[in-house]
Amino acid sequence: MTAVQNYRVQSGDTVTDIAQRHGVSPEALMRANGMDVRLADGRMGSSPRDPDRLQVDQRLVIPVATPGLERSHRVVAGETLAGIADRWDVSLQDLLAANPQFDPTQLGASRGQGRGQDPDRLGIGDLIRRPGAHPAGQASAQAAAAATPATTNGGATLDLRRFTDPALGSNAAAAIVIGNAEGTRRPDGGFTAAYGGHTDPGNAAHNRGSFSYQHAATSPADADRRQLQTLQGQLPAYEAAARGAGLDPANARLASAYLDLYNQSPTAAQRFLNQLDTLRGQPLTAATLTNLRVNSFVDASTGERFRLANGNQAGSGFATIARNQLGRTPTEAEVQAVIRADQQRRTNAVETALDRQGLLTAAPAATPVTPPAAAGDVPRHLAIARGEIGTNEVRGSRDNARVVEYHQATSLRARDDETAWCSSFVNWTMGQAGVQGTNSAAARSWLNWGNRVPIDAASVRPGDVIVFPRGNNPAQGHVAIVSEVLGNGMVRVVGGNQGVRGENYDGVTYSDRQLSSAIGVRRAP
Repeated sequence: MTAVQNYRVQSGDTVTDIAQRHGVSPEALMRANGMDVRLADGRMGSSPRDPDRLQVDQRLVIPVATPGLERSHRVVAGETLAGIADRWDVSLQDLLAANPQFDPTQLGASRGQGRGQDPDRLGIGDLIRRPGAHPAGQASAQAAAAATPATTNGGATLDLRRFTDPALGSNAAAAIVIGNAEGTRRPDGGFTAAYGGHTDPGNAAHNRGSFSYQHAATSPADADRRQLQTLQGQLPAYEAAARGAGLDPANARLASAYLDLYNQSPTAAQRFLNQLDTLRGQPLTAATLTNLRVNSFVDASTGERFRLANGNQAGSGFATIARNQLGRTPTEAEVQAVIRADQQRRTNAVETALDRQGLLTAAPAATPVTPPAAAGDVPRHLAIARGEIGTNEVRGSRDNARVVEYHQATSLRARDDETAWCSSFVNWTMGQAGVQGTNSAAARSWLNWGNRVPIDAASVRPGDVIVFPRGNNPAQGHVAIVSEVLGNGMVRVVGGNQGVRGENYDGVTYSDRQLSSAIGVRRAP
């Protein structure tokens, strides 16, 4: 299972915004999607390769951020030096020093004063050089260590069975931590759009759930339960290997590194276990763990990637990523630069999620971690609803068991996925969150539930239940949950029995609707 490399364009997105959100350069994003960098001028042209012609729901390939390959960057519309510095994780002062064409004294000053180019007035196509750029493939463990805060050996420990408990499903800490590395979850436990389903960039399989699961599952939540069972099955071998190397298998960083690598590549994870003895006596830092992860793809004794049983080299997907970024066949050193960048990215993502979930403290995680529903200000029922995105009706005479399960939350208790199920979905979601619903399969039953909310953008907030009319029949309607209040009088809702783009069946999806078209908004009592 590879990290998520696809993104569905949302309303208001720009190439620059998407690139910065994923930590890659706009130029690399455009190259990866066949766009013409020369047309990135902020004006929509007629060419289908114009980067300014993004369409809502358009699928973009997100290249892996590869610092070892990106030694310079050409500015596109909307970029700032501060934004470029942030993406490269360098200071603005260092970026200015590496680009002497700019006059640092003009930063934030009145325009047109001083000598040299005004750093506040970037021109489209300006070449920006990265501070300390090095030849591709020469990244070292020492550089990784300098970029990563050191941690001590021992440190925080995990209750590994609870960490990977299938009964917790998407609320399991492992689902959040590994999901953050996959791009399907956020460090606070929230969900990204990729959780509901996306196409794997390496093998074109359909992934779903926190772990980018590629096998049979009735929903993203079911996919999480199945993969957690698989991960629990790996614990005995991992624990034996760790103890054999004189390491504490409950160490939060070590265990998470192994489980995340297993989720990405089981064969690489086995090589990780085979080399655990190299960590004996070393501090278990993000740098040392990244290095071992890299050496699970690259044979440290030869400097070449491991050969597989079929004669191919390990990490072929990384070679594809490097080829897409460079626009040519990469050298072995360049492929290894991509491997190191990806393993560093995943290690950092794991570290961030462990910290956010409170799992890097000295005390063992014997109590439940904060479930995603309690993360930030997201109501529990909304987090649960988002977690069901990607659950779809089944074509033909068969029915999705998950949709039938939704129906059991109402008095109708329908046994198929053809019966309208928008209200069943909201009732089921509320029940999972411990909130009393309406027990009715009728969408308009929600008009009398909870507390009334004025139908205006200033009053409506995520988690509110919203009801829309359906046709001219006063008895019919559609109910969903507000996920986000957008601009221009729009709201993004998450709901069941909503159309799946390009398909002739319905599912749990996001949908953007005019707020003014709603006939009622209600808030949980």
